[in-house]
Amino acid sequence: MKKIILLGLISFSILNVQSQDRNFARTYASTVLPKGGIDIEFWHTSRFGHAGKFFHAQDQRMELEFGLGKNLQTAFYFNRFQERFSEGTSGTTTSNEIGFSNEWKWQFHRPTRKLPGMALYGEWGVKGGDELELELKFIADKAIGKSFLAFNAVVEHEIAFTWKDSKLRSDDWESPVEFDFAYMYNINRAWGIGFEFRNFNAVGKGKGWEYSILSGGPTITYWGDRYFIIANYLPQWVNLHKTSEAPGNKVLNEQERAEVRILLGISL
Repeated sequence: MKKIILLGLISFSILNVQSQDRNFARTYASTVLPKGGIDIEFWHTSRFGHAGKFFHAQDQRMELEFGLGKNLQTAFYFNRFQERFSEGTSGTTTSNEIGFSNEWKWQFHRPTRKLPGMALYGEWGVKGGDELELELKFIADKAIGKSFLAFNAVVEHEIAFTWKDSKLRSDDWESPVEFDFAYMYNINRAWGIGFEFRNFNAVGKGKGWEYSILSGGPTITYWGDRYFIIANYLPQWVNLHKTSEAPGNKVLNEQERAEVRILLGISL
């Protein structure tokens, strides 16, 4: 009887961990919530460090995830973006924007002994009332013993709208391309420690391929019974593609010197 109870508790714990689809702060895994599963996540990202001036941005997102069955899930985000930056010697200025976004993730291949798990991800959103964002992502991951590896290939398209001559115009756009790679070592069922790499490539209208930033930093994950906490520090390392738009070893006018992200997720 004791063995049966113990086996039941272990099975419940495994199902509970698997009901959460998050392992890293930035890099996505292919897993999806089971049908009827609901997660709520709270994100906070601090971005800081521009060359020659004070800059600190804070991004908050509240996410509601729903498992739909058939290896499909959706999520809704409510977003807030705040920036504080200096303008010469006259002090600092603060800007605030809010936004909404909706994601869909489909795991089209579950991991096997030989092949990784694979998923497709799409997200659309609006920001500040004048910007439309579209994102497509290919996700692959593989568990090897206590190690877990994940890879994302991401394409975005951001369109900014303006009202001019009594018409709505969209003369400016950006289409960055990003590659993410992450490694996690699961110390035990509660703790994981790993590293995340990000290669961000800026591509803009009339500018082409502007720069290619490589960043990387540690991630720590804690899984509770029905919640998880993830923390990541991601400093910018080097600019791999120097151009007239970004000739330096780092890009610190449009991009930050470092980012810190904390996630709290709860299974309902």
